[in-house]
Amino acid sequence: MPIPTPEAPDPRFTVMAKPVCGICNLECSYCYYIDKPETLYPGTRRFFMSDRVLRAYVAQFMDMAGPRAEFAWQGGEPLLAGKAFFQKVVGLQKQYAPSGQVVVNALQTNGTLLDDEWCRFLADHHFLVGLSVDGPATWHDAYRKDRHGAPTFLAVWNALGMLRRYGVEFNVLATLNSLNASDGAEPYRYLTRRGVRYVQFIPILERDADGKVMEFSCRPQQYERFLLELLDLWIRRDVGRVSERLIDNVMVQLLFGRASCCCHARRCADSLVLEWNGDLYVCDHFVYERWKLGNILDIPLRELLCSPLLDEFGALKTDLPSQCRGCDVVDFCMGGCPKHHVPLYGGAERVNYFCSAYKAFFSRAIPRLLPLVRRLRPGQALSSMALKFRPGAPGLRYPVASGFTADSPAPGRNDPCPCGSGLKFKRCCGAES
Repeated sequence: MPIPTPEAPDPRFTVMAKPVCGICNLECSYCYYIDKPETLYPGTRRFFMSDRVLRAYVAQFMDMAGPRAEFAWQGGEPLLAGKAFFQKVVGLQKQYAPSGQVVVNALQTNGTLLDDEWCRFLADHHFLVGLSVDGPATWHDAYRKDRHGAPTFLAVWNALGMLRRYGVEFNVLATLNSLNASDGAEPYRYLTRRGVRYVQFIPILERDADGKVMEFSCRPQQYERFLLELLDLWIRRDVGRVSERLIDNVMVQLLFGRASCCCHARRCADSLVLEWNGDLYVCDHFVYERWKLGNILDIPLRELLCSPLLDEFGALKTDLPSQCRGCDVVDFCMGGCPKHHVPLYGGAERVNYFCSAYKAFFSRAIPRLLPLVRRLRPGQALSSMALKFRPGAPGLRYPVASGFTADSPAPGRNDPCPCGSGLKFKRCCGAES
């Protein structure tokens, strides 16, 4: 298996298309999208992307996408659109692709509807599948039940096995909630011990109508413990073996000076949402009438991307909270996701709910990943962000072994690890998979 190493992020816009809106065969307790059909489109009884909307989207998107058109399909549960819908998708992509354009499809699913026919289709057309799994049945089934209240873990784990058998490329998306984040990095251990090699973790933060954090939300202290244990475990055991999204993001920042994850990008108004009827919104977490850009059947996608509303939304990210200014790791954190700001739309005095977790994680991750980046990409020039934080740089406040610089030779296997962990290099940043 090739070593998963971070690639330079693509700075272009992305679109997350939702062919069935928020319609789903599950009723996950923490889902923030399941009420969208009713709140956005009251009185509508059928949610299904029409041939007209699909054709307009594929044609307009591929015309703008450049040499690589990356389609993302989500929901709700996108498989409810049916196999015939995605066969039309593939056909239209072939019809509208300019000469030489590479087409990629990614699909996020709960997995319960996958069968042999689906897997053959996904494999034949090289779909990348994101599968939602929250850990073992005890954790997964606590919040991820179907509409009849029945558990779903066994169906999802069977789906994972089918994807493997048919050679479908997949990764696992796990949410972190108050239950499965209560035991440190155990969700990561559980998945990787069972052969999952590409994984990402999303901390849950949902509020009730009064703005109070809901009980199932991940707590900052839980997230901090999870991230620190995850980092230590990954460095000791999984370098070159497992790709974890947040760790990959830090390495991309060290190499290229920009984030691969929208949560920590300098601007996050480039990840749009296309609803079933052609409505375009600024972000998956801000699908509200206030943040609707327009409809691609009325205004072409190219023009909607020039909407001043995108700049207004982008300011939620670029106008950092006052607490972020002067922070040691602000260049890497960038205030996190605006959805996690408390209070939401709170101006300069808002703070990220997970601020303490991110500060602890980035403070430890930056010096520990710097020497590893050099080993994975020998000869690759470091970004100006990395140079700012390397040992010996003015103002560095991280526990890194003195005398180590980005140009230092790699230490011997039994030498102290230059990250300052106190472990031998072979047991820390030099650990072999």
